[in-house]
Amino acid sequence: MELLLQPTVAGAAFAGLAVAGGAPWFGDGLRTLRLRRHLKNLVETPLAELPTGMVHVRGRVTLESPLFAPLSGQPCAGFRLEVETTRGQTFAIDERRPFRLVTDESAAHVFDERAEWLLAVSAEREVASREAVSSHLEALLSRSAEARWARGIGQPLRLVERMLAAGAECHVVGYARQSRPFELPAEIEWARTGTDDRHALLEGRRTSHEPDLWIDGGGHLEFMLVSDRAPSTDALRIGAARMIGLAGGPLVSLGGLVYLAHAADQLRAAGRF
Repeated sequence: MELLLQPTVAGAAFAGLAVAGGAPWFGDGLRTLRLRRHLKNLVETPLAELPTGMVHVRGRVTLESPLFAPLSGQPCAGFRLEVETTRGQTFAIDERRPFRLVTDESAAHVFDERAEWLLAVSAEREVASREAVSSHLEALLSRSAEARWARGIGQPLRLVERMLAAGAECHVVGYARQSRPFELPAEIEWARTGTDDRHALLEGRRTSHEPDLWIDGGGHLEFMLVSDRAPSTDALRIGAARMIGLAGGPLVSLGGLVYLAHAADQLRAAGRF
């Protein structure tokens, strides 16, 4: 145990990092364990049943704000523009918006910035050297330093668009909750009936523009999948290797604490602390 007998400044620094890093590593392992349990026996549930918790639901896409795909020009809830240069460099530009997943009976608000979107190719285009493109497409390409550089030196580009079209069928796996989880079963409002001593009791109703559910990644699970086709088993499989943090995180933090405690004892013995 030479490391413990001769503590160093560098060792103390690494020990401090170990103490700080063990907790999030453990948290990721615990999150993985919970997520695997939720996804193991997950089956598709009709949206009309208003399921809550981790769910797999399906419906049609309805837009909450206008957005158009850069190549096909179709209205969509989000898209990915994949750009490939002649040198084999590939990068992607994403733009996504909250949208509604609707059926004839119910609707859900869907969005999470960290969600994974699995979408089929909707359009492709070859952009020749120095070829003029639309202002919308030029603005998108300018977001990427690689694309700006390739356009600047006149490299041809190959563009692939993947988008979630308005009105398309969509599968969503995420954490669902009722849009008004804390409201009373019926909001009560008193209205005058025209007499001084009688009132009618009216039940407040949800307005038609409000969704029945909100679906996102879930604060403690951080998982959401949006797909234009039924997700495969592989898409819902979370690797067990990530659960190593359940044991590794506490051990790393404990090792760092032991090292720091030993260093403090050494300083105290030398009269420096």
